[in-house]
Amino acid sequence: MRFTRIHLALVAASMGHGMSMADTRDSDVGTIGVQGKATAGGGYMVQEESIKGRSTVTKEALDKQTATGNAVDKLKYTPGLNISSEDATGLSGFRFTMRGLNSDQVGMSVDGMPINDSGNYALYSNLLGDPENIDQIFVTQGAAEADGPHIGSSGGNIGIVTIRPTKETGAFVKQIMGSNATRKTFARLNTGEINGLSNWLSASHTEGQMWRGSGAVRADKVEWNSFFDAGDGNTANLILKYHEQDNNSYSQLTKAQFQQNGRKYDPYPAKPSVGSNGKYNSYYALAQNPFQTFTAVLNTQFKLADNLALSVIPYYYWGNGSGVGASSYALNSGSNQGGVFDLGNLPTGAQYNADGTPNSGVYYRPSRTQTWRPGITTKLNWDLGDHSVQVGYWYERARQSQTQPFIALKPSGKPVDTWPDSNDAVVDANGNTIQGRDRFTVTPAQKVWAQDTWYINPDWTLVAGLAYMNVKREGTNHGSLTEQAEKRNQTYNKLLPNVGLKYQLDERDQVFYSLSRNMRIPQNYVLYDQGAGSIDAKPETSWNHELGWRYTDEDMTVAATLFYMQFKDRQVSSRDINGDFADINAGAVNNSGLELEWSGLLPNHFNYYTSYTYTKAEQQDDLTAYNAGQAILLPTRGKQFANVPKNMLAANIGYDDGRFYGTFGGKYTSKLYGDLTNDEAISGRTVFNAGAGIYLPVDKKVVKDATLRLNVDNLFDKKYLDGVYTTKTNAASYNGFRDGDPAYIVGLERTVTVSLEANF
Repeated sequence: MRFTRIHLALVAASMGHGMSMADTRDSDVGTIGVQGKATAGGGYMVQEESIKGRSTVTKEALDKQTATGNAVDKLKYTPGLNISSEDATGLSGFRFTMRGLNSDQVGMSVDGMPINDSGNYALYSNLLGDPENIDQIFVTQGAAEADGPHIGSSGGNIGIVTIRPTKETGAFVKQIMGSNATRKTFARLNTGEINGLSNWLSASHTEGQMWRGSGAVRADKVEWNSFFDAGDGNTANLILKYHEQDNNSYSQLTKAQFQQNGRKYDPYPAKPSVGSNGKYNSYYALAQNPFQTFTAVLNTQFKLADNLALSVIPYYYWGNGSGVGASSYALNSGSNQGGVFDLGNLPTGAQYNADGTPNSGVYYRPSRTQTWRPGITTKLNWDLGDHSVQVGYWYERARQSQTQPFIALKPSGKPVDTWPDSNDAVVDANGNTIQGRDRFTVTPAQKVWAQDTWYINPDWTLVAGLAYMNVKREGTNHGSLTEQAEKRNQTYNKLLPNVGLKYQLDERDQVFYSLSRNMRIPQNYVLYDQGAGSIDAKPETSWNHELGWRYTDEDMTVAATLFYMQFKDRQVSSRDINGDFADINAGAVNNSGLELEWSGLLPNHFNYYTSYTYTKAEQQDDLTAYNAGQAILLPTRGKQFANVPKNMLAANIGYDDGRFYGTFGGKYTSKLYGDLTNDEAISGRTVFNAGAGIYLPVDKKVVKDATLRLNVDNLFDKKYLDGVYTTKTNAASYNGFRDGDPAYIVGLERTVTVSLEANF
């Protein structure tokens, strides 16, 4: 019996987790498209077959890292990635760069559903799910997949693959304790398979104290996974996730603040005070980040014929919550500056009680965001012997409401309510809720593509494809304290070709070359901003070249990739003098470099993994800034792009004899700049991590297996600043103009976590 590539792919998709096949046809979903088989390097690397640079981290490596870390935290050793996280709970903010791209320029998906913010492409931990439910994470460092549902990816993407339900009934439980009163309880119940249908349900609760400043982080998650196998390659996989958090936000520090006050310094004090400007000074209880998210994705695979398969993937995302820095806002009858509200019912000035707490006129103003985001990806795969053709269509219609209501404060200085649906919002004389911002953005996006994989002979494979993307931004400004109501819209479209060639030299060696074009649509706030960088902002485009070599034998795998990325209209997310988001157009930027991965077995149950990344991100233009209407030329040409380290080296040694395991790893990251003129840099650092575990003896009758795990991150308690949070054009003065001080994420202190888990 002859099995076609389509049939084999569908069979692989219908099997339980842990199965994958060697196929050069990439996919953003992961259940079919995660290529290769696991190697002996502790799960940090697999044997890849993709015609582009790609890295995969498997469940073995995910489980042996810090138990509370989220999916992005667990990619810290992957080549090309420099990750900065605000704490070890996996619940707070994070940033990363990949081949010199910021995290909001990299597409990210979970089981084929995009999770970047539809407005500004930011990534949030509340959409990553519980790491216990992740089977593997794949990274394409240079170019998004042909079927990637992303409008904000100018190069590369990250995909999370959720574990499948088991055919057997069972339960998995895990209890975690750690530094800073961190606690997490997780449980997952598998129903087993009945007539082809299997399911699991999981729930978790996580909480902990902030390691810097006052406050806490708390989150609850519920996830559901149903997998139906109708046989003959016809499957359906429904994944539902709900997340609710009520966190305090971390502050970021300038380099001067870090050097003068140390890493524990927090500009958000534990007690409120009133400044001379009539506002509360920074105060931790005003730095709130409550949020709720619900996501649903249905992956369906239909075998229409022996050589024809259809994939339909509808999804839906809903989000509701807010975030704000630790500040308050004075609001009185004199506050209106050209807006749409009648503030005649408010006091003429801020008034305070004897203890300094507000009586009236000072309020908490969260930045609330609500998102409704349905979409669908449809793909048809047709096997024509030596050719495997895919045609597809993706459509999404995201709607996003962004408001800033004013919430009353209690005598203690805390908000009456921190959730954005509060009924305590201040209204004007006409009964309208007063808003510091009130915007509604609709973003219809669509992409159609066709791609042919030609198996020229057993050694040569050629991939060629063409996509057309069309995106429209429709913005309605309902008016605010400082803005009049208006509507603005903009449309973006472009052809995006890709081509790749792979040659299998022998059973162990292969080489490949790929070329692709990507486009990143401007963020939604360009519809509402005035002046430079507003509605006329051009989309960021890039050409991505990769030349790679892979070597695999029984005990070792090596991969090396040279990359060259040419960017036009490179966008940098920053903040203006008012703290609002603003884009900087850095012009042309060329990123070039080298990525290496090497993993394998050593004698006596030891294994190893190491990666190295060199990235040169060179700005091609001098940047023009404006100060009081005067154009000032900043010397950025030839400078390294901000937040991009030139060198990164990671290594991990593992041991696992089936009874005990241990890991010891570390990563060196060279210095990086906080501004585009390279006037301010933070020093390089080397951070070490260690882990150990015991596979506990069990009776196998009730408890199938149990493991006790210990992890220590930042083993030697290195004190350092991590990645850039707010990029500036110039930290030094040029012709009387200085953009200000970059803000940085503070590197985590030494953190210890202990976990006990068991399968029943």
